[in-house]
Amino acid sequence: MSFQHFRLSDVVTPLPQHIHASPQVPVQQFQAANTNNTFPTNQTPVQASSAKAPYGSGDTDDGYTLVFPDLAAFHEWRQKEEEAQMVEFVKGDTHGSKAVPPRFKDHTKLVCARHSRSGRKKYVKKHPDRVRKVPSRKLEGEGCGASISFKTYYDTEEVRACYISQHSHEVGLANLPYTRRGRKAAVEQEKQKSRKQAKVSHPSSAGGSNSQNATASTSTTQSKEQFSNAISMLAPLPAPYQPAIDPALPGPSGYTYPQPARPAPVPELTLSSLSNDRWENMATPF
Repeated sequence: MSFQHFRLSDVVTPLPQHIHASPQVPVQQFQAANTNNTFPTNQTPVQASSAKAPYGSGDTDDGYTLVFPDLAAFHEWRQKEEEAQMVEFVKGDTHGSKAVPPRFKDHTKLVCARHSRSGRKKYVKKHPDRVRKVPSRKLEGEGCGASISFKTYYDTEEVRACYISQHSHEVGLANLPYTRRGRKAAVEQEKQKSRKQAKVSHPSSAGGSNSQNATASTSTTQSKEQFSNAISMLAPLPAPYQPAIDPALPGPSGYTYPQPARPAPVPELTLSSLSNDRWENMATPF
């Protein structure tokens, strides 16, 4: 048997049973099915999530829920809140809108007076042994986080505010010494105490001043008497003037006029005394 007469078509090999059971699919049809296999298009479209409104336009969403007709009404409410809670708010920061066009005019933040001062160095006492009458209002750590932020606008007088009312310290009478009103009350109390002490010590000082005045008046009277005595010793004082009264005229009944004093006798000049005086006067020029 030669290999020239061998043909492949004559050899038939039996196929396995699992191949007979599966359907035969053409290769070209399989490739076409793979190229046309895509995701279904009947899915529900995803809706875009609502983005946050620009800064300054959505005040209600940002927490600016307090609305006031004007700035005066806002400050009136703030003052009442400070008096009711016995706290104090001070200005912390102010800035305007950087958007074009601007969304608000001014944004101001008021912070509690006992807030933290992160930008400042801690004060070191020069005399640690000294005790302050009023303790420091600074709180260790982060401080008080209560604040009031408000915005003003160009096109309206309306004011919107955001109030964070949670204080990290006690409010009421315990916090009054740390406010400006409490410090003023303490100063007035010190003034009243000093006035009361001055009134208590006033009677003794008044008695001492009276005795000093009496001593001064006595010494003044004595000095006047000594001065008059010294003057009288240097030169005799002239006799008091008395009008001449005619004794012939009747005077009032029961009254006697004093007799006028006789003048002092004039010394008699002799010729010898006159001549001596002349020679003395002539000798003076020579």
